[in-house]
Amino acid sequence: MSFSKESADQVRAQALRALSSNRAPGFQFAGYFLGFRCKRYQTDGVEFFLPQSEQGVDANGNFSRVAIIYAADMALAAANRVFLDPNVRTATLMLRVEFTGEPARGALEISGHGSGFSPRTALPESVCAGRVMSAGREVMRMSGTWVSPPAPKGVAMAGLPWEGGVDGNTLPLLKRRELDVAEKATLRHVTRALDETQNGDLLATMCNPVAKHLPNGATGRLPVGMHIGNRVGHVQGGFLLNAAIKTAEAAVPEHPITTGASSWFISPGQGKVISARATVLQRGRNVAVVRTELFAAGRKLVLEVVSNHSVAARGDE
Repeated sequence: MSFSKESADQVRAQALRALSSNRAPGFQFAGYFLGFRCKRYQTDGVEFFLPQSEQGVDANGNFSRVAIIYAADMALAAANRVFLDPNVRTATLMLRVEFTGEPARGALEISGHGSGFSPRTALPESVCAGRVMSAGREVMRMSGTWVSPPAPKGVAMAGLPWEGGVDGNTLPLLKRRELDVAEKATLRHVTRALDETQNGDLLATMCNPVAKHLPNGATGRLPVGMHIGNRVGHVQGGFLLNAAIKTAEAAVPEHPITTGASSWFISPGQGKVISARATVLQRGRNVAVVRTELFAAGRKLVLEVVSNHSVAARGDE
């Protein structure tokens, strides 16, 4: 199913709004594009909301997995950031996701709770856990570990909207002629994805890597752009994990159900392209285990992921 003219116009209008909002320091294009917003932001827990939208769901009304993983990563980061000054940087050390198999039909409710940063390590770490709900069903469970490293040289940090930072949606809407080079490239990417998407899952077309099956694994290639960037210009962690899982799935097509993945963030995802290499560690009758590595330019390791993939139960095929 391709997008109708009305739907495509609506998505392009939202992309332009998101590009305009992205000029405010703090938040990023993807969050504005998807309508990610905060309901509660306190040390005893955070809650976020992601509404259904043309750009966030597929033709069947199911939320794109890309959006789910992005929202999970953002919520867990917030569950840690609530203990810090808003104008500092946080970074993911480890992220674990478990898919329950429940469909995400309906707005997403994402919650998380952090432990606060421990003084035991030179760079204090904070552990957190959370879940993603849709229409009263638990779609995903997640947990992870975050740190607060220095910002990259020359990058000034600013608080997110729910931390008291500027809400980019209050900025004037840009005209297309006012967009800079990167913003124009992002709008072209959205338009191209609208033309190419056949199953209604626009985010998959925009954000999934191009994956290729190999005899004992797979490779992937993820072009980098503002649409998957974070506040400091690196690829946002949820998009990196999604790229790794998608590449892993190409390695074991006979095990089509991804049940979970554990990821370790090694270095920032930056450059023009992120490449992926998946290796099958175990290919059993019912379960497969895949190791996937993501690399930046110069084969610099960015992310290491181990994921589980299963065969459907009889009667569920």
